[in-house]
Amino acid sequence: MTTLITDDHPNTLLDHQWISSDQAVEYLKTIKERTDNQLRDFSLLFNPTLSAGLVVKQYRYKILLVGKTGCGKTSLIRALMGKEFSTINAQPTLGIQTTNIYWPVRVNQPNKPIFMFRLDFWDVGHTSSTRFDYIDKDSVDSLDMVLFVVSATDRESFNELPTLIEQKRSQCSTSRPFISLVFVTKFDQLAVLTENDAKEFQAKYKIPVYLCSNTYSNMRLATSYLNLIAEKLYRRDLELIGQKNLGNQMKEAKFLIDEETNRLEGELKSGTLSKVHASKHFIVGGRDKLTFVNE
Repeated sequence: MTTLITDDHPNTLLDHQWISSDQAVEYLKTIKERTDNQLRDFSLLFNPTLSAGLVVKQYRYKILLVGKTGCGKTSLIRALMGKEFSTINAQPTLGIQTTNIYWPVRVNQPNKPIFMFRLDFWDVGHTSSTRFDYIDKDSVDSLDMVLFVVSATDRESFNELPTLIEQKRSQCSTSRPFISLVFVTKFDQLAVLTENDAKEFQAKYKIPVYLCSNTYSNMRLATSYLNLIAEKLYRRDLELIGQKNLGNQMKEAKFLIDEETNRLEGELKSGTLSKVHASKHFIVGGRDKLTFVNE
């Protein structure tokens, strides 16, 4: 698996090198298979068993994989767990298959807090989602990220990507936008798509594109992709928090202006000049705050 994207945020919010440290080893022991260097699927009922000294705050994210039958969605999830990426003799997914991966991260802040991200991957069978409306609706509810998966042997699906992405965006809340990533699988199997096609798509739509090979997959590569996914989710969360705080400040400034405007009108009628001046200063302060928030 190789990547095309050059990260548009060179100053990362997460410490991507921390996962290779001695401290991270203790966390990785709780989320990896005991016999293999692969991540465990904890299903819906189980959590990693952390010792008292490793207790950390957890954040849960819902990640949907979208793509036609046979494009490699299930194989991509296997690769993200450090398993062999193989689409040979793969069986189509029926209904919804969920895989829950836990991934520890350390934040680039002075106190370097460590969080555990629970990544819930939803692999929805293409046939099932088109036949049953409720599956499609459930899959986009409270969505955080969508991995759009296409085969490098299927140019038609690649050309339909912009329409598909807009369709998914229209189904989700505008106040809580999801992150879009594109994975092009089977890049080593008679591909009709080229690296240039991926670069042009990435430049035009500002969506990262990754090229996947069946012959190259391991835990080291999975680590880089999980760090990247965690980075984008964490950055999105901070942006949403910032927008919420910004909205609250704007409401506060507008309330101040409206409140003092009403008071000013009352004082003008009563003729109390000192109170008129006081109300005017409150209004000016509210407008200054609103200007500052908008900037």
